[in-house]
Formats: sequence, structure tokens, C-alpha cells
Amino acid sequence: MAFLIVFGSSLLAASVLVALYSLGIRFLATPPPKVRQADGSFEPDGPSRDDEDDDVDDLGRPRWATIAAYSCFGLSIAGALYGIYLIVPALHR
Repeated sequence: MAFLIVFGSSLLAASVLVALYSLGIRFLATPPPKVRQADGSFEPDGPSRDDEDDDVDDLGRPRWATIAAYSCFGLSIAGALYGIYLIVPALHR
């Protein structure tokens, strides 16, 4: 029975860590908000960029998406470090 408990908990922990990391990557891929044109419609793929103009408005991903991504990465790192702490007996002294 102990083997099944270890198997189940390790499978659950691995799934949660992978899901947190994947969610963090997804938050980093959040596109910038669409810009409203003068006629009230939105540009289809975000703001247009002129190749000759390097001064582009800073319309990156929303701040909440960056904070959520770093939070997910932090939780996945904390979970991995806790797993290492549980595995290495020298850390328990």
C-alpha cells in the first residue's frame, strides 16, 4: 500500500508542477491589448508597426499577466525545492 501512496503523490506533484510551469509560460504569451481605431473598431492583430520606426509604443503584455507568470514560476520552483528537501536525507538534520 505504501508503494501506491508514493506513486500517487509523486504523480500528483509532478502534474501540479508541470501545470504551474505551463500556465506561467501561457501567461508570458499573453498578447498586448488591442488598440481602438478612430472609427471605434479594433486593429485585428494589435498595433501596426512601421519597419523604419523603432520608437514603438510600449504595449506589451498586461502587468497582471507578468505577475501571474512569475508567481506560477515561483510556485513551481518552490515545489521542486520542497521535493528535493524531502528526498535528500542530509537536509533533515
